[in-house]
Amino acid sequence: MKKIIALLLVGVMVLAVSACSAQNGASSDSKAKSGDKIKIGYVNPTTGSLAGNGEGCEWVVKQITDYVKDHPITVDGKEKEIEVIVYDSESDQNRCSEMAQKLCEEDEIDLMVAIQTPNTVIPVAQVAERYGVPCIATQSPVDPLAHSLDQFNWTYDFFYALDEVYESQRALWTAAGYAPNSGAKVGLLFANDSDGTAWHELFTRRLAEDGYTVVDPGQYPSGTTDFTNVADTFKKEKIDVIAGTNIPPDFKNSYSAIISAGVEVGAVTMGKCALLQSDVNALGELADGIMTQVWWAPTNPFVSDLTGINCSEINEKYKEANGTVMPQPAAFAYAGLELAVQTFKAAGTTDKQKVYDAIGTLKCQTIVGSVDYSKKMEGLPYSSSVLTGGQWQRDENGELQLIIIDNSLYPDIPVTGKYKEGNATTKK
Repeated sequence: MKKIIALLLVGVMVLAVSACSAQNGASSDSKAKSGDKIKIGYVNPTTGSLAGNGEGCEWVVKQITDYVKDHPITVDGKEKEIEVIVYDSESDQNRCSEMAQKLCEEDEIDLMVAIQTPNTVIPVAQVAERYGVPCIATQSPVDPLAHSLDQFNWTYDFFYALDEVYESQRALWTAAGYAPNSGAKVGLLFANDSDGTAWHELFTRRLAEDGYTVVDPGQYPSGTTDFTNVADTFKKEKIDVIAGTNIPPDFKNSYSAIISAGVEVGAVTMGKCALLQSDVNALGELADGIMTQVWWAPTNPFVSDLTGINCSEINEKYKEANGTVMPQPAAFAYAGLELAVQTFKAAGTTDKQKVYDAIGTLKCQTIVGSVDYSKKMEGLPYSSSVLTGGQWQRDENGELQLIIIDNSLYPDIPVTGKYKEGNATTKK
């Protein structure tokens, strides 16, 4: 009887420990199955000011993990699935670092995907570099990431360089009647974070070279709510164009102040805050006519080498599941995980140095375009992604649609409309 009671007590203790482990989250499951799956770390702005950029993460992760479940990868002589361990950054850079560190230390990931604007990519990539974890970065312009560290030993970036952004926006200004050497005055609107500083430095130089007059009220701290100084400067100098890249709350506050001050604007080009329909809808009538760069569209002619799906098909699949057009950042999330899978297929191992080396050998097409890491900036190897120029226009139902109006950088991408004046432009 005593032996039976003792065995029952041991069983109860084992069940208790198992239940406790299950309550500790994703990392506990990954440790329990260590070696059974390839572990990929992913820090996502699920909540906070950048939550729009993180939209669709869960859906994308399921698409890729389900695919690999049906098509296991042979790694270290064994067929394996992948586990994508996602933590919410809450759109906070310090938390990005904390979650990336947790992925490296506690979850013992095999590869990091750093994604969703420089605000997330830079701190996550820096942690991956510190821990010697191979890192696939995307959705961060090359310049701010390249300038964030003196040396990169573990990271590859897949996105555009800011020279391409400038040239794309210059084509949009030209479409609105403000070509180079036209005498147009361009008002700059940049935060003093790493992303804004990189844009500010390059735009200031390139604008002067192209004969524009630069109106620079100075960079502002992200989170600022009082833009009186910016509005007053723009009104005094009688600007024609506003150029910048801002998180949605910063742009809404700044643009509202600018319009309320009676500033007349002929063209508005914005990065970051003008990518998503939900963000531009929040601007109300002023959103109509805003121009921005377009990273990806359902009309793009790309087919994933990994899964065989094309841009139109993945958009329809996303709409069926989520009720909306697939957001541009979600397409890059899909591409980032495509590249992670392609890396392990090429490496055939989880040895970190061999995994890193395998990233550099990738030459494949993703849902957002072709990858070839043959370029370098400040020691950071990268592959350029495609970039076109777009404008938010209202359709016959009054709904805002992002229309591609310029494809001068990548003529293979079809345009879907022409430039139109909208409510964002108050200078006639």
